[in-house]
Amino acid sequence: MVLSARYRRIFKPYLERLAKVVAIHPNVITVTGIVIALIAAYYYAQAEWVFGSLVAALAALVDALDGAVARYWGKTSKWGAYLDAMTDRIVEGILLFGIGWGSGLWPIVYVIMLASILISYAKARAAMEIDVDNVNWPDLFERAERLIAIVVGVPIAAQFENGLMWYLLALAIAFSTVGVGQRMYRVWKRMRAGGQ
Repeated sequence: MVLSARYRRIFKPYLERLAKVVAIHPNVITVTGIVIALIAAYYYAQAEWVFGSLVAALAALVDALDGAVARYWGKTSKWGAYLDAMTDRIVEGILLFGIGWGSGLWPIVYVIMLASILISYAKARAAMEIDVDNVNWPDLFERAERLIAIVVGVPIAAQFENGLMWYLLALAIAFSTVGVGQRMYRVWKRMRAGGQ
């Protein structure tokens, strides 16, 4: 089982309490996450790894909060869900750009971004061919895991120069690639079971 579901269960009560006092439209919160990610990327680009990760953690909190606010205040919508999913990709790309700039490890950061896109696309494209729900896709290194790797791993790895940073990013690629493979295999199994 992936860690994402466990995170949701642990943090859900806290997010629900916070949602009660946040009377801002959830779509505004969603877009605010991009602004916060840009600030985090600026710090990463300056090799201010700890500050970058602290701000990136705030961006992750905002990303989790928008859905809780939408549910509590009855503001859920298909557009909001779509905007949130698109913003998730933008925020991740911005953070990785900052890390690439600050570390100079552009090639490996590019491959991480490609793998991240493929994890999302594997599911989105599958939805055009088979029935796909938004819950039963428990794959390795989903977005929550990738954000934790960034927020926690990057400042620690940076203390050891680019050597450990390279290994951290390489590990992210390995896990992401497995996640892509898991999703492709699941689609293949479902299509095969359905005679497609």
